[in-house]
Amino acid sequence: MTSKDIENLERADQLMFDLAKSTTPKDDILKVGQLLKEAGLLQDRSYDLKTIVATYNQDAQIEIKKALRPKMRTTVTLNLSALTPYLDNSDPDITAIVTDALDNFKQYGQIVLRFNEKKATWQTEKNTADYQQLFSNLDNRRTSIHNACIDNINILNRLIVDGTPLASWDNPNITQIKEIPRSDIGNAILELYVRKLINNDQQVLK
Repeated sequence: MTSKDIENLERADQLMFDLAKSTTPKDDILKVGQLLKEAGLLQDRSYDLKTIVATYNQDAQIEIKKALRPKMRTTVTLNLSALTPYLDNSDPDITAIVTDALDNFKQYGQIVLRFNEKKATWQTEKNTADYQQLFSNLDNRRTSIHNACIDNINILNRLIVDGTPLASWDNPNITQIKEIPRSDIGNAILELYVRKLINNDQQVLK
């Protein structure tokens, strides 16, 4: 895997995640097919949408599994449907909070999805000083967005006073989001990200 391959996969990630709002989703899947071929994940350029989607999903799920951390204290579940009533709220500040959270979840998922590949590739391609600088920048960005995601979840859980909250967990000894280990929250965001990816492409293939 080279830096160019990872760039192609990141472009594929963006296209696949945004399929639901694309005006030409099938054309975008074909673009993903070309990117997968250039990255060496497809042997030949495929024009079969299901083959492209299956190949992409397999790779994304493999990378997500590598990125998931061992559970420390609890399994966190994020329920996006809890946010639906707030997406077009009469209060623009509330809508902005929800939109910001969804964007941060997406950014975190996309950073972490290719994080391990980037680290390994840079170690091979770059000299020590360049590698350390690149990795430090990437790690700082991941940490910054992770922090933002945790703040988003905390705010939204307090905002949703009726019905199912955005975040729930299976440890009764934890009563507040701030008590949950960062890695457990990170796992929930990653799992949400990959569910969203798969749901988007399945909708297109119906």
